[in-house]
Amino acid sequence: MPYAGPPVTGHYLSLLRSIHAHSRPRTYLEIGMRTGESLALAEPETSIIGIDPCPTVKNRINADAKLFFETSDEFFADHDVRQIFGGSPIDLSFIDGMHLFEYALRDFRNVEENSAPESVILVHDCLPREAPMATRERATAMWTGDTWKLVCCLKAFRPDLEVSTIAVKNTGLAIIRNLDPSNRVLFDRYDEALAQFLPLEFDYIDGRQEEALGMIPVDLPAISGMIPQFPARPGRVAQRQRYPRSLPIMRYRGRVLARVSARRVQRAGQALISRPRSGSTVTGREDADHAR
Repeated sequence: MPYAGPPVTGHYLSLLRSIHAHSRPRTYLEIGMRTGESLALAEPETSIIGIDPCPTVKNRINADAKLFFETSDEFFADHDVRQIFGGSPIDLSFIDGMHLFEYALRDFRNVEENSAPESVILVHDCLPREAPMATRERATAMWTGDTWKLVCCLKAFRPDLEVSTIAVKNTGLAIIRNLDPSNRVLFDRYDEALAQFLPLEFDYIDGRQEEALGMIPVDLPAISGMIPQFPARPGRVAQRQRYPRSLPIMRYRGRVLARVSARRVQRAGQALISRPRSGSTVTGREDADHAR
């Protein structure tokens, strides 16, 4: 069925910039920082935590940003967010990590636990407009994975939350409010949530994205009205700088490249084994079986 919802307009980074400028959060946590393009949108007075196992931060970001080169699961298991932020909760979060429902669900519950009731959580990639965008394995340039299931899950398991999906390019941005850091439903019923939502396919929301995902148009005044303005932090202004190349990043990238190279060599070897020999009547499959 054709996409059903408000027009998809603007760009999520422009919207994120406007949200930062309006709310001026004291603390900001981002999962999936990659090149630092979205981290760079934070105001100079904002304290930053960035989490990504293999980022390549190229943009100028607040000089005292604390970056963690690990998965979000590892980060929340090993670190006290409030301690890093000097005792403060997270005011604004942006989840843009693995495009898989179970990761997004764990990220949300861990972020909410370290937030305050008035805090806001943003989740990227919640608006697939056609089935190829919504698969668990990437097959298209624009790809949401099945992150969209998080919105459906929160509506079912946490009706106390205020969940909407902003129809912004390229793949939508969920905005989640009215948080309850003490709520344990997503921890206690995690397996139940996976059992209910993991099997769903795109046809669950096809043609009814507006209803299923709680979609709203890109209306900056209306969106600003949904987001609080956080108290100012007098005297707290960080300089911007390019983040230096990090030895942990370089080591991690080296391991990734080594694994990719090993897989390519293995595939090339398998293809060579399965190729029929010149002048032979043996099929590729039989040749491969013979080689084994």
